[in-house]
Amino acid sequence: MQDVYENRARFAETDQQGVVFYGEYATFQDEAFNGYLRAIDYGYDDMRADGWDVHVVNLELDFRSPARFGDVMHHGYRVERIGESSIESRSRARLEDGTVLAEGTVTHVAVDESGEPTRVPEVFREAVRAFQDEPPEEA
Repeated sequence: MQDVYENRARFAETDQQGVVFYGEYATFQDEAFNGYLRAIDYGYDDMRADGWDVHVVNLELDFRSPARFGDVMHHGYRVERIGESSIESRSRARLEDGTVLAEGTVTHVAVDESGEPTRVPEVFREAVRAFQDEPPEEA
């Protein structure tokens, strides 16, 4: 899993316990997905130009350790499987010292311009294969 996004915990992201609020990790995971798209050189603009987009249909996060205000977080992302219309990915947030903060999975479904499921385009599949050290499982 390669790091694709980095951020510093902002005060506004912390709760009364002094740690990053758990709900923020869904946003971090989404930012990691965006970072992944930049890393494979196939972003949302490319998706839209090619006539497709993605919707999140499942999100799971397991929390391992807290982050606090000012902590620098590194976010790794990897596409595990590309189905007919689904993209299943894994993410990990960690501190600079390697402490894992949260790990999770997200499933996106490819949709056409009308919002109906569509096949994940070959150009995206190729970009993922070229970027990752181990290619995803594919349908």
